[in-house]
Amino acid sequence: MGTENDEYKAGLRKRVKLTNPEQLYDVQDGNGSQIPYDLADGRQLFNHYRHRMTNYDQVLDQIRSEQQGQITGRQEKQVAVAAAENILQKYRDEHVKVIQDSQKKGQVLKSLFEKAGVSTASALSQLLDSWSEKIKQIGHLENSQRSLQTWNDTYRVQRELVKAVLKQENASKEIQEKVKLIYSTKSSNKAIELGSDLFNIEKSEILKLVKTVVHYTKL
Repeated sequence: MGTENDEYKAGLRKRVKLTNPEQLYDVQDGNGSQIPYDLADGRQLFNHYRHRMTNYDQVLDQIRSEQQGQITGRQEKQVAVAAAENILQKYRDEHVKVIQDSQKKGQVLKSLFEKAGVSTASALSQLLDSWSEKIKQIGHLENSQRSLQTWNDTYRVQRELVKAVLKQENASKEIQEKVKLIYSTKSSNKAIELGSDLFNIEKSEILKLVKTVVHYTKL
């Protein structure tokens, strides 16, 4: 007799399923009005969970239908216990996720502390801010380097084109040599000296010309 009762109880409890797990934090009263999750008491929570998250009411209706509208207190208790078990399992799963996420974040934070050589979140935040600023500076430098490389490439092409034009226009070898000499200079100082020698212009005037060129290339 006891075995039959145990089997019957187990059968009742197996009927109860979690049907709407997404309503775990969307707590409502019997009229469907919202109850703030952090303000709901235990009874409000359990009433919401068993009636809205599980098939508790449907199982009770099935039992009444099978027994000509009759249901015992023990049967109702078994169905309520099964509903509670399903809800607690859902809570357990949610908490496991929270704990695992927290542990992962804690490990990442600990690793950052160790690698950065700091011991507080405030110090780490300041360090990350400084890194962010340095990354921006590196980005600006990379852009400047790319611009400089583009200018250098363009300059080399222009230099060769000028030489080609001189030959095409049958410029004297003397002029071609002077142009080659100009292009061969590697510094502003040498260019000033060379300009003064080639054009018989004061070095101060050549320097003004260089400053003007530099000014306009920055615009």
